[in-house]
Amino acid sequence: MSRRRPRVLLVHYTAPSVLGGVEQVMGTHARALKDAGALVTIVAGRGRAPQGIRLLRVPEADSRHPAVLRDFRALARGERTEAHDALVEKLVRRLRPVFAKADRVVAHNVLTMHKGLALTEALVWLASERPGQMIAWTHDLAWCDPQYASERHPGDPWDLIARAHPGVRYVAVSDERARQLESVTGLARGKVNVVPNGVDIAAALGLSSTGARLAARLDLYRADPLLVLPARLTRRKRIEVAIAAAVALRGRGRAAALVVTGPPGPHNAANDRYLAELAALARRAPGVHLLHALGVRAPYRLVADLYALADVLVLPSESEGFGIPLLEAALHRLPIVCSDLATLRALAGDAATYVRADASGEAIADAVERALEQPGARFRSRVRALSWPRVLEEQVVPLVLKDIR
Repeated sequence: MSRRRPRVLLVHYTAPSVLGGVEQVMGTHARALKDAGALVTIVAGRGRAPQGIRLLRVPEADSRHPAVLRDFRALARGERTEAHDALVEKLVRRLRPVFAKADRVVAHNVLTMHKGLALTEALVWLASERPGQMIAWTHDLAWCDPQYASERHPGDPWDLIARAHPGVRYVAVSDERARQLESVTGLARGKVNVVPNGVDIAAALGLSSTGARLAARLDLYRADPLLVLPARLTRRKRIEVAIAAAVALRGRGRAAALVVTGPPGPHNAANDRYLAELAALARRAPGVHLLHALGVRAPYRLVADLYALADVLVLPSESEGFGIPLLEAALHRLPIVCSDLATLRALAGDAATYVRADASGEAIADAVERALEQPGARFRSRVRALSWPRVLEEQVVPLVLKDIR
């Protein structure tokens, strides 16, 4: 017997085709929940849903709908009108049958902003009928913003966005928003789940489609740190020591990964034997990826993608005639850990972290950690933890689908 797919509604004033931060986050959530097996519907007053996501257009949910704008102006003056009550009742009638079929309703900003207080009141009404169904996903809070102070008045519906409603779970996108939500509503500390927004790393870095697919395949967004070694597989490159450094970093509790991009050098038959040795080491070392052994050809465009993704260039060679990877890494503002060779010092000067040409894996791991001590490098590591795939898989999807049977 096939398991029933959970039904999830995502509610906001406008749908993801409307340019806005909340809309884009909601669209990303919608796609992830769909991929996780949920039947997802976006409820909004205006815009289009992402491909494969159903849209239920409720015109009066739009913050720019003429009736909503009239209501907004009256409420800003402190007037609750009969038209407001009629709008609430209309929204409740329209939404109640839809909510009755849903397992979960996620309201983005609507329970903490005043851009459509009739919709807020309708959601509070419907949430009281189905306790535990609704999640208030909080990006912003109107009554924490001084620019809205003159538009707040005593009583409902103004106070609806200043208190926590029974049977509603609250989520905030940052610790600061969680503190504000606790302060405004009186929610106890720890009652607000903090789920950050993510970043599309591939898009932000301009990765090629091939690079983005490889990053997903090798789980590189979870690497901390990600080391790149763009070199052919010849013994003088001492790739086995770079592998040992990745293993040492893992032993220190880091989720280190190493990507070695090149094939065996073409002019020495012994390099095939070296490849076999390295492949055996890589099989025993989680997070170590020899692209050639994986059947991945690495043209320069893919190597550039790896430079963009990586935290550190590692080049532990025993000799180098020039050192082009140092130049490439510098263009990508990538920290460099390399052997203390005259050719490499002539290029990088004081811009690299140097190790002895016979350095051990542990010594290279020490140098990697020193190279990562700069604030920019530490922040970059935290940003990778906020990649959308990680945030969605580890936090958004489990929280939204929790306890749905």
